[in-house]
Amino acid sequence: MENLKVGVVGCGLISQLRHIPAYKKMKGVEVQAVCDLNEDLARETALKFKIPKFYTETSKMFADEDLDIVDICVPPQIHAPIAVEAMESGSHVIMEKPMALKASDCEEMIKIAQEKDLKLSVVHNDLFHPPFIKAKELVEKGEIGEFRGMRIFLSTPKHDMLDLKDHWYHKLPGGVIGETGPHISYMSLEFLKNIKNVEVFAKSFLNYEWAPHDDFRIEIEADNGFSSVALTYTTNYWAATIDIIGSEAMLHIDLDAMQLVKHKLDELSYVPVAKQSIGHVGQRVGSTLSTTFNVLSGRQKIGTDIVVEQFAESILNGSPLPVTAEEGLEATRLMENIVRTYKDKYGLE
Repeated sequence: MENLKVGVVGCGLISQLRHIPAYKKMKGVEVQAVCDLNEDLARETALKFKIPKFYTETSKMFADEDLDIVDICVPPQIHAPIAVEAMESGSHVIMEKPMALKASDCEEMIKIAQEKDLKLSVVHNDLFHPPFIKAKELVEKGEIGEFRGMRIFLSTPKHDMLDLKDHWYHKLPGGVIGETGPHISYMSLEFLKNIKNVEVFAKSFLNYEWAPHDDFRIEIEADNGFSSVALTYTTNYWAATIDIIGSEAMLHIDLDAMQLVKHKLDELSYVPVAKQSIGHVGQRVGSTLSTTFNVLSGRQKIGTDIVVEQFAESILNGSPLPVTAEEGLEATRLMENIVRTYKDKYGLE
């Protein structure tokens, strides 16, 4: 069987940092072409990764190249039209999160994928980090008792997003939450069943004229519990943590350190507290040693690497998609709800 030929649309940070390197490591897959409106960037990316062709127009790339996979790494405002164009040319499609800004666009993409018998997926990368995968396994096995809810905290340094006045982040519906918000949407949906209500609270600490708010609290209520979210863009540090709360125990995930710690303290006295503290240290050391070994040995695969690899494998051997288009639709639907609630509450257009 010939190698799968991939065309990457968008030559920015995420495609160069994650998507293209992931394909370059795979057997049976080759990146045939890249496309970007910035011709210099497209050319430089092709040279950097030894990719045969580069383009500035998707229509020409799709016409000239016989691509099995089109990987879309551009702002979400234009995911849908590019995905539709790619599928009309006969390519399977995977794209960065979110799948789209509107559920109706997701539904259109799904319809065309079904009509053309093509695979369609979206990169919900945080679901595929090792500690998140392990946490979900523990929840499904009943290790924390009955699920009660979750807490998510994401801190994005202001120099990485908020300070960049002219960046496309600020043109998204809801502004900056439109960029990182999809992460909390799909992570919440891994555990919550039947969303009933969404509340949004927002503040502005830095008072940038191009960002109405820079600190958010989001409450998502479902039939089986809550997801309480804190998103901040005003700090000078990265953080990404999730607490999964059960009736018998709690799991703490650190997505930056790639650590998972199980918390269970049924007696508030010195000896049990000391034992648990020692246990926490052991769990953190174990996670750190495992991650360090995998990184040094070249075995470490996280997030986007795994999603992209599993997507290619699903085409090669018919295995399940890492993220279905329907899951992408539901995450977009929840994000639409969050943005609409936020804008209505604070009178934003």
